[in-house]
Amino acid sequence: MGNDSTSPPDPWSRERASVQQPVAVALALCALLGVGSAGRSLASDGPVALGTGTVPVSRGPSRADVVRFLEQATMGPTDALIDHVAAVGFERYLEEQLTAAASSYPDLPAMPGNQKVGCPAGSPTTCARDNYTMYPLQVRFFQNALKEEDQLRQRVALALHEILVVSGVSIRQPSAMGPYLNLLHGNAFGNYRTLLADLTLSPAMGDYLDMVNNPAAAPPENIPPNENYARELLQLFSVGVDMLNEDGSPQLDGEGRPVPAYEQETIEELARAFTGWTYATLPGAGSRKSNPPNYKAPLWLYRDAQGRDTTHDKGSKTLLHYPGAPHSVLPANQDGAVDLDQALDNVFFHPSVGPFVGRQLIQHLVTSNPSPAYVARVARVFADDGRGVRGNLASVVRAILLDPEARGSEKSDPAYGRLREPVLFVANLCRALGATSDGILAAQGTAMGQTLFNPASVFSYFSPDNEIQERVLGPEFGIQSSTTTIGRINFVSTLVFNGIGRGAPTGGTSLDLSKWSPLAADPAALVSAVSRLLLHGTMTGEAAREVTAAVAAVPATNALARVKTAISLVASSSAYQVAR
Repeated sequence: MGNDSTSPPDPWSRERASVQQPVAVALALCALLGVGSAGRSLASDGPVALGTGTVPVSRGPSRADVVRFLEQATMGPTDALIDHVAAVGFERYLEEQLTAAASSYPDLPAMPGNQKVGCPAGSPTTCARDNYTMYPLQVRFFQNALKEEDQLRQRVALALHEILVVSGVSIRQPSAMGPYLNLLHGNAFGNYRTLLADLTLSPAMGDYLDMVNNPAAAPPENIPPNENYARELLQLFSVGVDMLNEDGSPQLDGEGRPVPAYEQETIEELARAFTGWTYATLPGAGSRKSNPPNYKAPLWLYRDAQGRDTTHDKGSKTLLHYPGAPHSVLPANQDGAVDLDQALDNVFFHPSVGPFVGRQLIQHLVTSNPSPAYVARVARVFADDGRGVRGNLASVVRAILLDPEARGSEKSDPAYGRLREPVLFVANLCRALGATSDGILAAQGTAMGQTLFNPASVFSYFSPDNEIQERVLGPEFGIQSSTTTIGRINFVSTLVFNGIGRGAPTGGTSLDLSKWSPLAADPAALVSAVSRLLLHGTMTGEAAREVTAAVAAVPATNALARVKTAISLVASSSAYQVAR
């Protein structure tokens, strides 16, 4: 079962209280509050020799802002992408990404009832892992992240997975999880209303949150339908728990208390609107009221031989009431498919959906603490993309990335930025350093607190409202601890100095840092180049002197060791781990 139907109004309160371990808090405050920021940063603009050639950034966006943009819009900047975006500009790059061929996840077979059939005698010892765990999907994630061209789609799909959660903790087979992940990729630039419909009929989601095989109450037991999906659709996937202003702030009553967006009765009524759906009938089988699992096709509304949806609740349902709300009351005796469609319209047009979803997308892509004005600008685009269309995700993502609060060479607000979540930390650094990889990198994220596709619950890997200081949010710090902080440094050290999994039959992950060696004779120039690549030139003078001294302490005869020292020190720093 994906979620307890009695989940509290503040779903992350328990987690928030338990994760603030001392080292993690120190790292968070140093990074977000700008400890050590006194002194001039290294220059971030001007021609840069690294990459495919000198980039005359004065003709377009600054090189620093190009790096920042790619940290937000991709799985990580590369030399080639920095050069390309500097040449074509942000808007042209976004247009290219919106039409780029979509990457995907493999279509894997379901695990046989007798697993020995799936892994016959003589199979590799890794057969079960490679076919019947999250492993092949995790490998494909990193292969796509490091090699495929649809970088923006991948980045948005990851954010959607972290908002619209299905977890491998419960949905344990990749054959079930893969179609859900492909659904997110396919809808990343589509309409949010379409995404909600596809999500509602996703067999993985139906299984995870108990909507599938969820009939109407019937005598003699009259057991009410399960409320899990209805609750989380409202609470986590669309409206939130409070009525929101356009800027994402809660609406308050006369006594200064947040106005609830709905009551428990609304959840119960919405659950009734979603009754009667089962898995699609397997090929060659007959349809039943409760079909066995089938994750290859959307859920079906059960109908008897006369075409009647007999497991759907036929009573009238009272849903969300708000100004201009469509379908606040669903009439009795409607077809189950009509009820579902009208119920989703009722949810989708709620005025809180734009600020609720928009704020979280900003947090995943740009900064953990967007200003109310930034949220409002994005919410307005969600409400109307300029062509009268509500919920156009392509327009919303574009608005997020091109907003003045996202752009600029350097940000001075101490609360600006976001901790790179582990899987993005891995992908970003591998891409920046031009890693050659087999994609077997999920264990690195796990060591840093994030097991890919296995969030602990429907409340995701971390809370969007996790505070690291009063009124300073740091969602990703919700999975940070003393142990995972050390895990981050260990990952950098292993990747830079030794490579990961080298010697494995699949090749592992390794770096060729030889192109940096010509800079090693001048430690200051080397450190400046690393700062431009990893920190878009924002390393403070004090930090640059410390790192330069450490590099200079390495014998000049060992140029590669100097390069590795410079990169590892910068990549291990809070200045890199918090993308600003």
